[in-house]
This record gives sequence, structure tokens and C-alpha cells, in this order.
Amino acid sequence: MTFIEKNKKIISIILLALIIYFRCDHGVTKGYAIACNLAVDILGFIFCLFLTKQDFNKTKKSIFNVAILWLVIFQAIVFIYGHFDLFSGNSNIYSMQYTILTILPAVLCYEILWHNSDDMIEILSIVGIIIIIATYITSMKTDHLWGDALEGRFFRLGKVPGGSDIDTGNLYLLMMIPILYSTIVLRKIKAYIAFAIIGGVGIVLTGSKSSALPLVLVIGIMLLGTAKSKKEAGKYIACLVGVGVIATIALMTVPILYRTLGYRIAEVFTAFADTSEYDLHTSTGQRLAIIDAFKKHFWETPIFGHGFYSFLGMSYSQLEEYHLESGEIAYRHVQTHMNYMELLFSFGIVGFVAYYWLPLKLVIDTIKSHSKEIKLICASFLISFVFMDLGLDMYYKYMTPYFTYLVIYTFLKREEL
Repeated sequence: MTFIEKNKKIISIILLALIIYFRCDHGVTKGYAIACNLAVDILGFIFCLFLTKQDFNKTKKSIFNVAILWLVIFQAIVFIYGHFDLFSGNSNIYSMQYTILTILPAVLCYEILWHNSDDMIEILSIVGIIIIIATYITSMKTDHLWGDALEGRFFRLGKVPGGSDIDTGNLYLLMMIPILYSTIVLRKIKAYIAFAIIGGVGIVLTGSKSSALPLVLVIGIMLLGTAKSKKEAGKYIACLVGVGVIATIALMTVPILYRTLGYRIAEVFTAFADTSEYDLHTSTGQRLAIIDAFKKHFWETPIFGHGFYSFLGMSYSQLEEYHLESGEIAYRHVQTHMNYMELLFSFGIVGFVAYYWLPLKLVIDTIKSHSKEIKLICASFLISFVFMDLGLDMYYKYMTPYFTYLVIYTFLKREEL
């Protein structure tokens, strides 16, 4: 016990890194991944028991609060819809095992951070470094496109066994936020700048719009948060605009950058230029077609929704283009690829409110906070999820929303612990 007490911080860092890495990089569908996740979750649970023994009142406060109430209520709704196949849902998608191995890691990370509330920035920064480097290595070992890149054929890079390149880009961003705070606000440049750059390059390589744009906003939030006068804030804004212009020109003119991220930004403008017909050859065109179908059919049952992942089973969701072995183009069913629409379509307004009332409360509490650190960190996390939820349906498949909202709640409550 003495050893654990003396090394509480380093044990916390190791367990947090392992829990996040295995859940986000390897997922919970393959046999080896399930075993690894269970192993690190059990270790995390044992450590949480030790932390509880050290400070029972702190654990009690971590359990009996609005954040855990939100988690319980929303997961109960998902279970009822998914397990009992309410309305016309896809019960074959819902898995209690999958849910447990998604929610449990987030709760364990939350509990560990709750008991390390005074050192959260340092711990999350180090964990972020470990996750970013480990994800790079994992992707290089498993994504064959890295080999193509070495031969001069560049495509979007970053796929890992448990997620797509977009998932990797989003993970990089979430892990970078404490690192950017340590670099820009705390001025620990020597210790963190290299890892901030590595994470930023990783986001560009993934071609993820949902993480590239909020990355710029997060850097802007951090810089403006350090400004000591309106004049200095103006300088930072001018610098950001200048860097933004240069970055945009580079994305559109440098072939490597254009093939990874530039063309995805360009297709947004071309798709919105002509909305008379949706170009299903592009992801943006598909998204616009999905939005159109959603607008037409959501109002059929707006209060309680159509059922768990029901959009995927509708005839009008056959919108994603793919090629058959013969070379012919065919179309398959897709989900909405947007958290806002997926919640509304599946669970209606009731489910949408049940999920987003806590994030809304976190926004309000962040604005009310008098701590600059809390404002900058929490605002950065929250603005990032505005864009991530626009690009992915995250409420069921991902640990990161629950982890992030619980981390934000911990930051906001830190002064009371």
C-alpha cells in the first residue's frame, strides 16, 4: 500500500493511458482486444478501490452527482430502445457487452482523475503524449497505406484496428488539448511543443475535417486566453488569420496536403454550390442527401423517434456508393453520420434532450466559471465536440464523449473537492 501511495500519480498515468489506448485504438470487437480491455479495466477498478479506501468521501461525491445521473438515465434509454427493439430499431446492433466495455473505461478514467484533481493538467498532458505516440506506432503497423506513402502515393493515414482515420484524428485532438494548454498558456514549450506538432501533423494526415477545424479554434482559444490586453488579443487574431490563409493555400496547392485534407475541404464548397442534385461520389454529397432524407422523415415520429439506429434500416438510407467485384457501382444503407440527427431520429426529442442536457449545463457552468484554466480547457473540449458530433454518431460507438464530458465535469468541480 505504501508503494501505491508514493506512486499514485505515475500509476494513474499508466492506467489512464492503457485504458484509453486499448479502448480507442483496438476497440472491443476482436477477441484479443476484448481480453486486453478487460485486463486493464480490472486493474483500473482495483486501483479505484484503493483510491476509495484512501478517501471514501471523495468517491462518494464522484458517484452521487448530476454527471453520473445523466449517464445512468441516458444509458437506460439506449438499453430499453436497443435491447427491446422499440419501434423499428436495429436490435441486432445493440450489445450489452459492447456498452459495458465503452462506458466502464470512461467511468474508470473519470474516477482516477477525480482522485487526482489537483494534477489533472499534468496527468492528462502526459497521457496525451503517450496516446499520440502509441497511436502513431499502432497505425504504422496496421494501416497498409503508410507503406504506400513511403513509396510516394499519399492517402489519408491513421486507421487503427479499432477505428478509422477520422476516429484517430479526433483522438489526437482530444489528447492534444491539455498539451496545447501546457504549451501555450503554461509556457512549458520545451517539454510539450514537439508533441503538439506531432499531434497536429497527425490530424492533417488523417484528413479529418471534424478535428482539423476545431484544432484551429482550440489554438485560438488558448492564445486569446493568454492575451493581457485588447492590443495583444488583436495581434493574436491577426497572426491566426495570417497562419490560416497560409495553411489554406498550402492545403490547396501542395499535392500531399491536398490529397489528405485539402480535397475534403474543397468538396464541401462544391457540394453546397449546387444543392439541386446530391453528388453521392463525395462524402459531403452523401451527407447532404442524408440530411434531406432526415428532414423528410424525422417528423413522422418526432417525440420518441423511430427506434435504435433505425435510419440504417430505412429504404431511403441507401446512399453510400461502393464498387462491386465486377466494377459496377452499387449503394448500401448508411447511418446518419451525425450525432445530433442520429439521436433525434432514433430516440426523438426525448432522447436528444436526455443526452445533451449535461453538455449544455457544462457550457453554462464553463461560462460562469471565474477560473481562466477551467474556461480555456473546458471551452476547448466543448467546441471540439460540436464539430465531432457533426461528423459522427458518437453516443453509442465511442468512449470519448463520455470520457470528455466527465473530465469537464471534474474540472468544474475541482475547487469543491
